[in-house]
Amino acid sequence: MGIGLRYGILLAQYWGANDEQGLKRYLALGTGVTQGLAFFCFAVCVFTPTLLPSLFNPSETVLALASDYVQLLGIAVCLSGFGIAADTALRSIGQTRINLYVSILETALNITFNYILIFGHLGMPAMGLIGAGIGSVIARSIRLLVVLVIIYRYFPVLALRWQNVVEACERRMVSKFFTVTYPIMVGTVIWCAGLFTFNILLGRIGQAELATIAVITPLESIGLAFGHGLSTATGIMIGNSLGANQFKHSTQYSRWALKSSIVLGALLGGVLLVAQSAILSLYGALSDDVTQLMIMSFPIVALSIMLRTINITLIIGVLRSGGDSKFCMNMDFVCQWMWAVPVTAMGAIVFELPFTTVLLLMTSEEIIKVLPAAWRVYSDKWVNNLTENTERSAA
Repeated sequence: MGIGLRYGILLAQYWGANDEQGLKRYLALGTGVTQGLAFFCFAVCVFTPTLLPSLFNPSETVLALASDYVQLLGIAVCLSGFGIAADTALRSIGQTRINLYVSILETALNITFNYILIFGHLGMPAMGLIGAGIGSVIARSIRLLVVLVIIYRYFPVLALRWQNVVEACERRMVSKFFTVTYPIMVGTVIWCAGLFTFNILLGRIGQAELATIAVITPLESIGLAFGHGLSTATGIMIGNSLGANQFKHSTQYSRWALKSSIVLGALLGGVLLVAQSAILSLYGALSDDVTQLMIMSFPIVALSIMLRTINITLIIGVLRSGGDSKFCMNMDFVCQWMWAVPVTAMGAIVFELPFTTVLLLMTSEEIIKVLPAAWRVYSDKWVNNLTENTERSAA
């Protein structure tokens, strides 16, 4: 997803500028870059399948199972390159419902195939974890096929031809593409590496803590899905208006996005706190230690969801849509790697602080990030029409 965001801002602005040829050229270039990275990830998963699982110190049995699964995951990732490009293109022209429907289709197919292949129903052998990997590959393949059929039949403006690929390879276009997108790529890598580091640190505290993370992570992901939805909608609206030189509308959308993210974040965090008893009842097999850790962690998770909803909307939906990617990259590096990662590592490893305290230290990244992000939005320095290589004032 982070890969698609790199050039999605360009596509949205070219669509707003009614420049279909520019849209197709940058879509062709973005698709090539995305699929190239997908092939790289595929190679890593297939040829070094033990690399990532070994970081979590698993047993030999778990490592063997994880390695087989990672190889299948590599195939799914390889298919994701074209899929991410297609999803990004559809979002950029406002066709978000199609992405929603095909995502629902993929999820339903994934659940169905996993049910059949993991447990061995409908005459199929029980494959366990390998069956889950095969089911994911089949579901991803069907999704990609459906999206491509929809694009080439109903949205010819996104249907790439060989001529678009040739034009996209011009030096001027390649230079502009990477000038705009490289800070997003670097920023995404920085941010993802930080999240990976946080999970390793939290997971090494203890078994009960690791089990708590396993429960917390999907809950937080469900909440943040709404935040990503708001940021995507904001990015489309702002990108289209910037491409059309409607700068006043862009700044109005940014103010609306900030207020909406605050309300949405508070609502999501509040719902989590109110529903914590019902959520815990769904996990009847949890030990007393894990249950107690969950109860103490809920307020911190609620705070994290609220702040991350605001930051995701401001950073991805507003600032990056105007091409203000260098500021976002620098802010991510300072807030995460110069503050949150060091203090979390010291708390977890050096001082051996309680799990909830370490979790709060990790969340402190979002606390110190929200103020500079809001200040940057109100400064209007992010208001740029990237289709014209100009920088405009929002006045």
